[in-house]
Amino acid sequence: MAQPDIDDTIGIFGGTGWLGRALGRNLLRRGLPPGLLSITNRRGPTADYDAWPGVVWQPDLVTLAGGCSVLVLSVRPGDYGPPAPLPFPGVVVSFMGGVTLDRLARDWPRARICRAMPGGGASEGTAHVPFCTAPGMSGADRTRCATILSALGHADQVADEPALSYMAALSGSGAAYPALMAQAMFNHAVARGIPADIAWRAVRSVVCDAPAQFRDGPDRIAALLDTYHGFRGVTSAGLNAAADAGFARAIGAGLDAATAREAGS
Repeated sequence: MAQPDIDDTIGIFGGTGWLGRALGRNLLRRGLPPGLLSITNRRGPTADYDAWPGVVWQPDLVTLAGGCSVLVLSVRPGDYGPPAPLPFPGVVVSFMGGVTLDRLARDWPRARICRAMPGGGASEGTAHVPFCTAPGMSGADRTRCATILSALGHADQVADEPALSYMAALSGSGAAYPALMAQAMFNHAVARGIPADIAWRAVRSVVCDAPAQFRDGPDRIAALLDTYHGFRGVTSAGLNAAADAGFARAIGAGLDAATAREAGS
């Protein structure tokens, strides 16, 4: 991986959870000096960073914040709760769903604050990573955030928290909706008497392999669907029936419910 343009001291609260570990390890793989990375978790040092013996282990959040310029909060919301507002003067990046910018501003009154919702593929560095920032964050700070978050994949700044809540429901869902479709297809095939191993190979060819045909963008999706409908054959009949049964409405309802949950409404 390319050398990142990062000279910050970075602390990750929850640095051995799946997302904090993905960020820490990917930053190190991209050339971040181990001495610039500090980790705090509930268990103490683990083998996750054995390949980088210079990584610093801190005992708690307060100590972690005292030794870094960028603090990443990567724990479940239920495990978060500083004992009092902390006078940390750096950049706070939160991965916590439902913990708003206003709440973070109360907990970190001197910090410049960013929220991000990385999607699936973070461990491999291929996630989509939408983020938004609180008022008062400079352009240079936003660039710092984007550079750090790019260790997880492609970082995109969105306008505000409502947009971030929606993106948490969309790209933050990772493989969830494709998995739901795969499960529905597999169960339907088995119910029709198709042997499970054959059914799974068929589903895998559709859900795992076929999407490469439209990676280029929405125009390619529209062209592909137009082609299938143009044949007026088996697949066109299936697409029409799925649309009539509310396929798009069902996906939209799922995204709306997930957005509302992330926004706390």
